[in-house]
Parts: sequence; structure tokens; C-alpha cells
Amino acid sequence: MRADKSCWTCKQRKIGCDRSIPHCSNCVRTRRACEGYGTRLSWPDQLRSRQKDHIVCAVVETAGIVKNSRSDTPRFLNATLRDFRLASERRLMWNQIMDHASPGPSASLALHPPLVDDDGMLLAYYEHTIAPMCSTTRASNGFRCHIIPMVLSSRDEPTQALCNAILAIAAHHRRGAVAASTYKMRAIRGLYKTLDSSSRNAEMHLATIMMLCMYTVFDEHEAQFTLHLNGAKKILMSLTPRQRQHPVMKFLMGWMVYYDTLRGFAQPSRGALDEVDRFELTQELQPDSCEATGLFGCSIGVFDAISIINKIRNMILRSKGSGAESSLVQLRMVVHEKLRNMRHFLGPEEVASSTSDQIRDAKATAELYRLASLLCLQRVVPAAGDEKKRSGYLEQAFAALNRARVATSPWPVFMVACEAHSEEQRSYILDVLDRMDRVRNVGNIRVMRTVIEKIWVQQDLREPVEETGTVPWWLCIEADLPVPWFA
Repeated sequence: MRADKSCWTCKQRKIGCDRSIPHCSNCVRTRRACEGYGTRLSWPDQLRSRQKDHIVCAVVETAGIVKNSRSDTPRFLNATLRDFRLASERRLMWNQIMDHASPGPSASLALHPPLVDDDGMLLAYYEHTIAPMCSTTRASNGFRCHIIPMVLSSRDEPTQALCNAILAIAAHHRRGAVAASTYKMRAIRGLYKTLDSSSRNAEMHLATIMMLCMYTVFDEHEAQFTLHLNGAKKILMSLTPRQRQHPVMKFLMGWMVYYDTLRGFAQPSRGALDEVDRFELTQELQPDSCEATGLFGCSIGVFDAISIINKIRNMILRSKGSGAESSLVQLRMVVHEKLRNMRHFLGPEEVASSTSDQIRDAKATAELYRLASLLCLQRVVPAAGDEKKRSGYLEQAFAALNRARVATSPWPVFMVACEAHSEEQRSYILDVLDRMDRVRNVGNIRVMRTVIEKIWVQQDLREPVEETGTVPWWLCIEADLPVPWFA
């Protein structure tokens, strides 16, 4: 078998070629390197008129700096695999371009040799499993982009305490409470030893305490949620306004608002009994914004509304259920209109970095929060015409649950479950809870399921008139035992 053309060595020597495959006999006989018969890439100044086997890469001369360039060396624009991935995105954001243009040292575990073996594996598990689980968005997931750099920033005692708190959560989710106990105790001891240190460790202490709060959400047998949350409030109260402006502190403040609001729903009277009153933080977090954030699962505006509903309910409970005053009725109207007219949206960075399924899940979760807040408001401060509106809100809430692949937020599921009366609706809620438990495996979901089933039993056994009372009994959860924190 012979080639269709001469080898490149014979062409350059301008001699005849016997075109033997794989190597020219002339080259073998003269002990020259045969350059083969394949297609070559050539620049225009290397071409000759009779050489048609080249792929021409022409560089067009233009005026200005290109023409006056001092270098005659050809320049190439290299593309990496990351560039190809970025090219598949529909929209291109400046932050994506800058991330690709300025590759710095990433928060990789390989760069930090002290975190090796089991600890390194658990921290990676937190980064890739726990952190995405705790946020409905990806572009601005504070559990990853804020907490992970904090853990990897130092090896001092406050940082070690935070690291152990994170490892406790990862170990519990992956292996159970026994595997997590060592890390949890190390985190608590490290926090206790360093709490009296300088204020420069305040954000590290605050992050550690919030992680311990999260641990109680994962472990249904842990009952220290309120204790940890009050400790976090004390630290926050000691911060200066300048310290609160730090991006990490903004995330931690939002995290505290999230937990404190849901705690206020689960234990309404604790606000009056706690040593530290509920801290007003939502004003620093843009409460009028309708942008859905990953930490909340909805907008900060919805959580501001839930906080107001909690206050109204607490006021009614203190008045021994004597009914809603006119001022509360007016406040209900304001909150109702705010929630009814609210339309959530995702930020452009989030849209650019999410798939269509992820965008649909995030929007469905935000809408579910809005509808659940309306259902809660109607029960706390009843008004004429609520029954018809409630039916519509409930239908929309089930539609939102159906749009999401997995429900990620327990509180709105709980509120919808409280309004589910038909067998079909209750069966659907149980399917949702089964899917949540299977995919997320978080302890508070199992506790919440038990509470929901008990509520359904009581709804069936009690007189219907109790369901339409001023303050429904199922909205007055009080217990010293671990209760669902709905986080």
C-alpha cells in the first residue's frame, strides 16, 4: 500500500518519494526522520503555490497597534475546558469572566495539609453535600462561599472550634449521632475556651454557635437550640456597626434572623421569657426586597412578614384569646396586601448559574413560603371571607409543591399540612415528607412528620368549631422537648 502523496521530508528536499507506508524508503535508506504524509498547519509566509495539503491560517494585517507590533512571533489565544463550559451558558456575567480571568488559589482541601484523612473527607462532604442542601440558590451560597474560607483561614482555637462544629454536622448526616459526638464536644469546648478572647474572633464565634444551632436541626434528640441562639444574639449585640457591615457578618445576621423567626413560630412565648429579646435585624437586610435568597428560601420580605405574624400571635396569646384588637386587624390588612402582591424573582447571577430545573425549584419554594405565610396570617387574625381565599391559597400551595422536585423548607410544608383535610391531600403531604426524608435525611423532618400526624388525629377527633377559633390550637406549639425548628 502506498500513500497518495510524497512524505513531507522528501517534499522539503525536493526529491522523489516512493510513498511507502508507514515510512518512506528513501528516508529509511538515508537514515532521515520521515515526517509522514498527514495534513499540516502552515502560516501564509510558509506556503508555496503548489502545496495544497496545508490548512491556511491567515492573519489579516490591520492598522494600529497590530501593524506596529515589535514582535514577529505568532500569538495564540488558548482556550481551556473551563472556557468551553462557560461558553455553554446562555448569559455571560462579569463575575464569571473575572473568575475565569483571575484564577486564584481556591478553597481546596489539598492546600491545607492539617485537614487530612477522615476530617478532610468530612469537610469535603460538608462542602459538596451539606452546604448545597442548606441553600436554594447556588451563586451566593453563604454556607460554602463564606463558611468554608473561614474554616481554612487559620489553625487557631476559634477556627478549630468552627471546623469541629462543621465536622459534627457532616459526621451526623453521614454516619449518625455517635460519630458526631466527638466533634460536637470539641466544638463546644473550643468555643468555651475562646469566648473571652478579643472581639476580632467575634465572627468566628458567631459562625460556630450558628453551626451548633444547625446541628440541633439535624439531630432530633438535641435540645439546645434556644440556648445556642441566645448566645449568638449576645455576641451580635456586642458588635459595632462597622463590624456588622462585613459580608460574612451580613450572612450570619441573615442566618440568625432565619432561625429566630422560625423559633418564634415554634415557641411563641419564649420571646417574653428569654433573657435576650428578639433582635431587630431585618431592617439591615433590606426587608422590602422581593429577591429570593438561598438562605431563606424566599425573600427577606416574606420572613419580615412571618416575624410580624409571630408578634401578633404572641400579643393575642397574652391577651388570653380575647380577640384581635382593631390595631391588629389593620396590621393584618397591611401584611396581607404585602404578601398578596409580592412576586419573587431570582438575581441575574443566580439565573446565569442555574439549570431550568434549579430555577423552577427555587421559585416554587419562594412561592410556597409566600402562600404559607398567607395561610398562617388568616388563622392568626381571622376575617370575613377567609374561607374562600384560604381554599385558593391552599390550591396554589399544592401546585407549588408539585412543581418542586423535592420540598426543601419544612415550615411552609407544615403550614400546608395543617390545612390539609381530605385523604387525598394528606396522602400527598406524606409523600412529600417521605421524599424530603429520603433525599435530605434531616432529623427535624421526622419530628415534624410526627407533629403533623398528631395534628391530623386531633383535627378528626375535635369539634370543627375549634378549627376556626381566634388562635387555632395548632399554632400554639409549646414544649420543653425538642420541637421542629422548620429550618
